[in-house]
Amino acid sequence: MTLDPRKAAIAAAFGKAALRYEDHAAVQRVAAERLAERVAHLPLPPRPRVLEIGCGTGFLSRALRGRIGPADWLLTDLSPDMLARCRAALGDPTDSEFRILDGETPDLDGPFDLIVSSLALQWFRDPAAALARWAGLLAPGGRIAFATLAADSFREWREAHHALGLEAGVPAYPTRHDLDRLWPGGGAGTVEEDRLLRRHADGLEFLAELKGIGAHLPAEGRRPLPPGALRRVLRRLARPEGLTMTHHIAYGLFRKDGAKPRGVFVTGTDTGVGKTLVSACLVRAWDAAYWKPLQTGLKDEPGDTPTVAGLAALPAERVHPPAYALAEPLSPLAAADLEGVAIDPGALALPDTGRPLVVEGAGGLMVPVTGDVFIIDLIARFGLPVVLVARSTLGTINHTLLSLEALRARGLAVAGVVLNGPPNPGNRAAIERFGKVPVLAEIPTLSHIDAASVAEAAALIPSFDRVFP
Repeated sequence: MTLDPRKAAIAAAFGKAALRYEDHAAVQRVAAERLAERVAHLPLPPRPRVLEIGCGTGFLSRALRGRIGPADWLLTDLSPDMLARCRAALGDPTDSEFRILDGETPDLDGPFDLIVSSLALQWFRDPAAALARWAGLLAPGGRIAFATLAADSFREWREAHHALGLEAGVPAYPTRHDLDRLWPGGGAGTVEEDRLLRRHADGLEFLAELKGIGAHLPAEGRRPLPPGALRRVLRRLARPEGLTMTHHIAYGLFRKDGAKPRGVFVTGTDTGVGKTLVSACLVRAWDAAYWKPLQTGLKDEPGDTPTVAGLAALPAERVHPPAYALAEPLSPLAAADLEGVAIDPGALALPDTGRPLVVEGAGGLMVPVTGDVFIIDLIARFGLPVVLVARSTLGTINHTLLSLEALRARGLAVAGVVLNGPPNPGNRAAIERFGKVPVLAEIPTLSHIDAASVAEAAALIPSFDRVFP
C-alpha cells in the first residue's frame, strides 16, 4: 500500500509510539470503553462480521469481545506496528484477520454487519466521504459506530494560543451539528457527546502524552510553533494546581436501511396510553401475529394476550403466549421479585411466524425488566422498529419527544407514532416536525371497544408494505 506523505507521517508517528502507547492512552481507553457500551446495545445478528478501522493496540476490540459475543473480525490500521501490537494483545485469535489499511479509502469486500472505529475519524481529510464508503460496505440493516474528537477538544490549549495572537496546531474538530451533516444517505444516524477532563502537571506533560500516543503531528498545512512561541504558550498555561485539558468526544451511531423487518415493537410514552388497543389495530390491519413477552397484573385482569386475540379476531396459531406471566400490576422486575421469579432476558426470542409480528411491551421504554435490563434494551435485542403510542392530549409533545430522543440515542429505528384520543392537529404537527417521524394514525376515543370498533380503527392504519416499502 502506497501512502501519500501526510498519511505516511501519521502511520510513522503512531508506529513509533506503538510499544509504549498504552502507557499514555488513558483517554483513548475510556473512549473505547464508552463506545463499546453503546455498541453492546445494538441489535446485531448472530455471529456478526465486524470491521474495525484504526484498531491501534486493540482497546476497542478487547472491550467489544466480551460484550457482543462470537463474531468474525477484520481488524485494520494504517500502522503495521500498531496492528502487530493489537494482534499480540488479543493473542492472535483464530476468528480474526489483521490487515494494514487506509481506513479513509478501504479497498475491501463487504458486507459487514458492524463497522467500528475509535478516535481515528479525526485524522481523515474527508470524513463524510469515508462514512459513505463505510456505509457501502454494510449489509442491509448494518451499523456504524465511531468515536471521534469534537470541537471543544483541547479548548484550553487553543485559548492560550489565541490570547497570545498565535494559531494552535491542533485541527478544527467538528461540532455536533457538523457531525450530524456527515451521515450518508440510505440510513439514519445519531450523535452523542461527552467531555473527558484530563489532568496534567503542566503543558509539557500534555505534549508528552500526545507524543506518547503518536498524536503530536500538527494539522495538515501547519507547522510546529518556534521554540520561543511555544515557551510563551506553556507559561500562559502554567497553574499552581496543574493543567486540566478537555477532550470532547462525539459518539456516532448509524443504521443502514435494511430489508423489510419481521414486525414491530409497540411501546408507549407511559402506562395506560393505549398500547394494547393499538396492538390489536396493528394486528388486524396487517393480518399479523401477536406476542407480549412480559405480562404483569394478572391478578386483576385476564391480560393483554386474550384481549388482543379477541379484539383482533385472531386464530390461536397467531397468538404466542407470554414468556413470563406475573400476578402483580407492577413492572416486570418488581412483579417477578415478589413471586421469586428470575427473568432471563437472554432467553427471550422472537417467535417464528410467516407474517408480520406485533410485539407489545410493558409500560414505557425505561420500565425495568431486571436489575440492569429495561424495555428499551429488549427492543435493541429484538432489532424491531418501534411503533410509539402516545396520548393526543396536553403534555404529549414533551413525553413523545423524550421517548423518541431515548430511542435515537440508542440507534433504534422508529416506524412512527400512533396518537390515541381526540384528534389534535397541533400536537400531531409538532410531533412530526420536532420528532422527525410520521404519525402513522390517530385513533379517536372509542365509545365502545370491541372487535367491530377495532376493525374500524384498523382501517386508519397504513398497510405494512406502505410503512416498510
